[in-house]
Amino acid sequence: MKKFGLYIMTLLSLGVVSCHEDFDPEVGPQSNPQEAALQVADVTVSSSAQPQTVSISDYLNEETGEETDIPVETVTVKEGALPANAVLTAVLQFSKTEDFAKSVEVKGAVKDNMITVSPSDLQNAYFNNITRSPKATDLYVRTVLYVVTDEASTAIVGTPGNNYFDTHKIAFTPKDMKVKISDAYYLVGGAMDWAASASAKSQKFTHSDIDVYDDPEFTYIMESTGGEMWFAFGDEAALDAITNDNVWGGLFGTKGESGDLSGSFDTRDNLGGDHSFKVDGAATYYRIVINVLDMTYEITPVTIAAQYYLVGAINGWSDSKKICMMTPVGNNKLSYTTKWEGDHNLKIWAGPDYGNWDKALGTPTDGDASESGVIDGSGAIVCPEKDAFYTFTIDLTAMTYQWTKLESQEPTVYTNISLIGAFNEWKADVDLEQVAPHNWYTEFTQEAEDGQLKFRANHGWDINWGFGKDKDWDVTASINKIGTNGGGNVLVPKGTYDVYFNDITGSMIFVAK
Repeated sequence: MKKFGLYIMTLLSLGVVSCHEDFDPEVGPQSNPQEAALQVADVTVSSSAQPQTVSISDYLNEETGEETDIPVETVTVKEGALPANAVLTAVLQFSKTEDFAKSVEVKGAVKDNMITVSPSDLQNAYFNNITRSPKATDLYVRTVLYVVTDEASTAIVGTPGNNYFDTHKIAFTPKDMKVKISDAYYLVGGAMDWAASASAKSQKFTHSDIDVYDDPEFTYIMESTGGEMWFAFGDEAALDAITNDNVWGGLFGTKGESGDLSGSFDTRDNLGGDHSFKVDGAATYYRIVINVLDMTYEITPVTIAAQYYLVGAINGWSDSKKICMMTPVGNNKLSYTTKWEGDHNLKIWAGPDYGNWDKALGTPTDGDASESGVIDGSGAIVCPEKDAFYTFTIDLTAMTYQWTKLESQEPTVYTNISLIGAFNEWKADVDLEQVAPHNWYTEFTQEAEDGQLKFRANHGWDINWGFGKDKDWDVTASINKIGTNGGGNVLVPKGTYDVYFNDITGSMIFVAK
């Protein structure tokens, strides 16, 4: 939050705490600009006499609410340097990182050569803006001083870029706010027997590498059994209570109706009954996201189609040209590798939804150029780097995407990619169209009784792609394989197909029409 001088008087009168990133030192009074009434050389700020370990509970009596200000710095002003009608005030910045890229600002009091902060101000700033974790952590501290002569006159001490005093580190322990988040949570029931799933602890929610108090969301992808599925969830202690003592009250259930796909949850003990969750089983998967800090949940049915396509600059944003099909790479993941040109924006269409813009899959923030993100919304996804080779991968169960830059940014370039086989007595080529860099497409009708064929480059045999041994791959059994140079002939029965080929990855796709 910039333009610090604009609201310093509000801070002084109200004790406001704020969080910010990229603190801007080039500030001062927004009216009546003036030179500093005090120079840096006139001031000494030191933490040497102050506690290096700060526990909020030592300064804030939880029972009575009484506070004792926390001494943070000692300040000494050269005799005669401070104007007779002026006073000093301070704002202290606290950060978990030494660069203060993300920090909170807390108003300090200056009295009897001591700079102090209110323990409740520091606790609230830390809890609301840094983390809700009760764990002890190191905090970096630095001070900005101001000279106040009257309501219209406030001057920062120091010159722009050189107005921070005494950066040091303290070992900080916040007051325990009684927020308890476990390191792991598990689904109970679902596709498994309830007691068996509690004992096995095999249906574990996934979580990021971030501290659970900073990221309280946990995710589980539940595969459908095709019918109604009932489930609950809990932490390790709740599951152990089931296994060891047949006590089920520690499990979490919904506060609403069993079939609600979103809402709040609490323990069975607090709810006074079963309150299990339920889904109808009509979808292929269900993505269950729980927020253990807010005690909320969201269940998203996920139905996975046979084919997925990209739309964007890559195909001229055409809602009819299904020329950029993604390659299946296993576990409901698909990818597309190319040089991302033009506006390098894209969205995703499931095959049955192609052409329906209301069902185009994107990201919550239009134009998001992050290296990874969630597929949840209709905003365009953007390659992090324009005119560079990346692989774009989506995970349809987790509904996430990932960009991976290719190590080689100069892949081999081919003039032609073509089909050759029994359909033309292995004598002539059917050229594919390059629809995106290194991605090729054609509509092909197979008329030969012996439907063997291969891909080759530049109408020659030095570089040709097949799979395994001759006829190992029948395209009616699976639509995609990764070809190798010199691999066996591909068996393509009579019919018409959309054919896709990537000369970087070797991906070969035949979709019957």
